[in-house]
Amino acid sequence: MNDPGFHHSVLADFRDRLAEGDRADRLLDLAPARLKEAGLVRERTTQRTDSIHGLAAVRDLTRLELVTEAVRAVLEEVARTASHLLDGRRRTA
Repeated sequence: MNDPGFHHSVLADFRDRLAEGDRADRLLDLAPARLKEAGLVRERTTQRTDSIHGLAAVRDLTRLELVTEAVRAVLEEVARTASHLLDGRRRTA
């Protein structure tokens, strides 16, 4: 809760790097391919941005990311405050 967040210049730097060359276009071209790979959209069919299926899939991914982040944060706190509990454990990431 004490994290000040990122400095405002980080977003501006990111935007500038994204604007170089055709990076933004390449990123936007990759998005449909990644959505197809994840099974969130189908090829050659009508897609709706408010699709229940799509929203549910995004919600599930968001929940999974939140759980993963919570577990990571807990493990980091345990490692910081009670590292003896992790003795003998291997880091696999």
